[in-house]
Amino acid sequence: MSDPRITLPTPHPKTMFQGQIIRPSTTLYDNKSLRSGQQTELLFGQRFSVHAQSRLWVWGQAYPLVKNSQRAGYVGYVSRKAISQALTSATHTVIALRAPVFSAANIKSRIRMALPMNSLVHAIEETDDFIKLSTEHFIHKKHVRSQAAAIGEDFVSVALKFIGAPYVWGGTGMMGVDCSGLVQMAFCAAGKDAPRDADMQEAALGETVAGALKRGDLIFWPGHVGIMTDSETLLHANAFHMATAQEPYADAVARIGTPRSIKRL
Repeated sequence: MSDPRITLPTPHPKTMFQGQIIRPSTTLYDNKSLRSGQQTELLFGQRFSVHAQSRLWVWGQAYPLVKNSQRAGYVGYVSRKAISQALTSATHTVIALRAPVFSAANIKSRIRMALPMNSLVHAIEETDDFIKLSTEHFIHKKHVRSQAAAIGEDFVSVALKFIGAPYVWGGTGMMGVDCSGLVQMAFCAAGKDAPRDADMQEAALGETVAGALKRGDLIFWPGHVGIMTDSETLLHANAFHMATAQEPYADAVARIGTPRSIKRL
């Protein structure tokens, strides 16, 4: 049976247009109402296939952030103001947790906004220290990575950058993350492809293991996932701490229960 979270219903309207997110991040809802739940966040530069639209909303399916990914993105409603039909190809990916976007190629210039990690941007020009965006704004080169550059960080190192970030259901970075959002964003920044939700990640990532734990092992409970940063320490975005936090693995098991599975890449 197809998963309605990532599968367009049959029949469904044909694609009206390909859009691109133009806000730092925007919520994807399951219904066209601000009172409906946040399913996930879409990030700046992310593509979205629009199949229906109204005055305030567009409905369709998100594209993955990872280049050449074959995974299906989330289906849902996005604010019409958050999307543009003017498409640009990504030349760089944001690697800072939040990258300030400057009004000039000067770190003392006005900050126009901040873009979350894994946002996709199009550079039209480069200086020694900055890239110039098609919006005529600037991002420091230390906060982005060229799409053509080699990726040196592992996903655990990326995930550790989120320590202290608030726990936000459906979050992928701007205001905070949830458990599976942390895993997906860390994988994405490390050039790896991961599904959005914990149950999808459990089914798709790694091989089931038993015995001594290692750095990078993924620990799955029903509806929850965490990352081992070493053999005894768990990193996870969770509602107990209301943040992304590290704690002894034994403490997490005592509070949450025995994991359903342990997966190793």
